[in-house]
Amino acid sequence: MTELVLNDLSVPVDECPQEVAVGRLKQLVSALRGVSNTDPDFTLSGPHALVDLTFGTNWSLAVLRNSAQCVDENIYIKTIQDRFPYSRAVAEVGGPAIEEVDYRLRANAQIFPDGQALGLGLAHQFNGIALSIQSHPFWHQSHIELTRSSLDGGGNIVQEDVTCRNVCCLNDVALHADAIKLAATPNVNSGIELWSERAILFPNLRFIPRTRPQLEALLQGDPVLDAVVARLVELDKAVGNWHDNHLVRPHYPFSVTKESRTRLALVAFPDDTGTVRSFSDHAKFGPIEGRLHFILVSGADGYALVGHVGRKLGIG
Repeated sequence: MTELVLNDLSVPVDECPQEVAVGRLKQLVSALRGVSNTDPDFTLSGPHALVDLTFGTNWSLAVLRNSAQCVDENIYIKTIQDRFPYSRAVAEVGGPAIEEVDYRLRANAQIFPDGQALGLGLAHQFNGIALSIQSHPFWHQSHIELTRSSLDGGGNIVQEDVTCRNVCCLNDVALHADAIKLAATPNVNSGIELWSERAILFPNLRFIPRTRPQLEALLQGDPVLDAVVARLVELDKAVGNWHDNHLVRPHYPFSVTKESRTRLALVAFPDDTGTVRSFSDHAKFGPIEGRLHFILVSGADGYALVGHVGRKLGIG
């Protein structure tokens, strides 16, 4: 899950025209939507509830949301999972308490030089991304330099220069696409863990009995394990989106093909009721000649039934 942390220093402390405040809100929401496209489960932490955010001392989010110019933004904001205050995020995510580490902007920063940077610091501490309001040109950069101070084992203050990932609009999100994708991928240490946690990790997938030994055979550190997890995550999200939005077919982020007529016997497997079904649809994965075979099941639940996770069938 991607940890987004609101940069409290970017919250405007000046009055501004309504069109400026609306523009700031739209840029912020565009960044949130960009992150959500890769990681729908991201969480936003801030110094206070998102509904209390201001985009100018004379323009609160509560006021802007009633504007006809911000209808889409108003609807989207209601979907965001936010934590507040920052201390709640620290408790949930873990790591040193706020009081134990001090983050500050560099002394040569264009704004708030040497100022305490709580939100930016927490984004770095969580290995997440800071979300800034475009209230000053300084916040429109992909990385922000900070100085981190902490105590070592001997009680001495240790300082180090660090950088924090930062976004304030949609274009910035693409620069952190790899980090967001990595955060969205579950941390699974073995195939045994993958099988035991499958219902939690992949709520839109079901697995027939023959897939259990295939998954449990994957060992920690095996690149195939990472490839399998990544492909199952993508399939789960595509199927969830298909079901939730009543689409005709899922929008897969990978190529899905069907087996040729001469190979259909290779992909006929019994499900958990003993009924033999044809798992023709499949996607590839590496670094082996890997294949993920599944059936899309319509209905009130709507899910994908996985029938094979392993090497291409029929090649020995």
